Amino acid sequence: MEFILATSDFQIRNHSYEGFPILLQNNHNVFVEGMEFLVHHCLRRGSVQSRRSWETFGRDLCDYFEFIEANGFDWRELDRRSHETLLVLYRDVSFDRFNLSASTVNRRLHLVVKFYQFALKQGWVSTLPYDLETVRVRQPKGFLAHTDTSGGYVVKPDVLLKTTPTKIKVLNKEQVDELLKTIENKTLRLIVRLALLTGLRKEELLTLPVTCVSAPQSISTRSHVVLELDPQKMRTKGNKPRSIHVPVSLMADLWDYVIHERHATVRHYGTEPKTLFVTAKGATWSIRTSLNNQLNRLDLSFSCHPHILRHTYATHTLKSLMSRKSITFNPLIYVRDRLGHSSITTTEKYLHFLDDIEDDLRTSYQEEIEETAKEAAACA
Repeated sequence: MEFILATSDFQIRNHSYEGFPILLQNNHNVFVEGMEFLVHHCLRRGSVQSRRSWETFGRDLCDYFEFIEANGFDWRELDRRSHETLLVLYRDVSFDRFNLSASTVNRRLHLVVKFYQFALKQGWVSTLPYDLETVRVRQPKGFLAHTDTSGGYVVKPDVLLKTTPTKIKVLNKEQVDELLKTIENKTLRLIVRLALLTGLRKEELLTLPVTCVSAPQSISTRSHVVLELDPQKMRTKGNKPRSIHVPVSLMADLWDYVIHERHATVRHYGTEPKTLFVTAKGATWSIRTSLNNQLNRLDLSFSCHPHILRHTYATHTLKSLMSRKSITFNPLIYVRDRLGHSSITTTEKYLHFLDDIEDDLRTSYQEEIEETAKEAAACA
């Protein structure tokens, strides 16, 4: 089984899907059933809007069928082999022999399970290669507890591995200080500050259009500037628009960057990028590797990657807002909307609290980061 990404020539009903995964068998013929499933799962359902997810689904499905081909199995043959199914064999080889994490194995198994469910509906197989079991799950606490109707139990395929919740990594104040003071590159420091103060995802940081930046004289006395993220002009998860709040002091520094460093760079190299942040040669930053590589090169006493910055924003902002006694809105709803999360669908009735948000959204967390940024800039 071979995995490639389609060019712009790959079309469905005259619509191009460049970057869509193509599965090829060892004889170089298209794996028709796999492709039909991917088209259904990624395109027709309408719930997979991120093109980056297409590649992940393609690789995961390809990995399973590579295992099938390499061992001479037939994916349609689902009778038990020595009390083991194909999915059990694949799971154990992935986990024991190749040392993949339980979460990675389960992610791939979830997709393969969906493939077989689709295959059963299509009549390609007559049974499913797994049984269902009822397991107990942790119920939500707090104000959302009343929305849970599971009774603490869910039904899931019995081939999945047991996993433990992944602990979110968050930088403390001392680590944020070390991070900002270690960064010598002004552009990288601005990107990190923007991530720490808004919770933007990596692809959002690096595709944010330069037109989002406002001149200081156009900013009122508010503590923040509201930026509307337009998926037509930048990348947002699920292509959904949302607003973020940028502290005035950071917006002023971004404007200074635009009219000085950025302007000089793009003029020197004759480039015309639409993104706010540009490399030393005036090009757009690579979403896949550039920011991660820059952070990895820093001589830090802890590990740091873009999503840790997002977690740091969410955790510290939520904590700071919840500590306010006179708060007039729900901190969880506020942070959820700034991050663009869509999983808490049962809290839509609380959205009207956003209309009553007080003007001063400047938290002690933001003040500490901005003070550290000033110190770091002075030392540079």
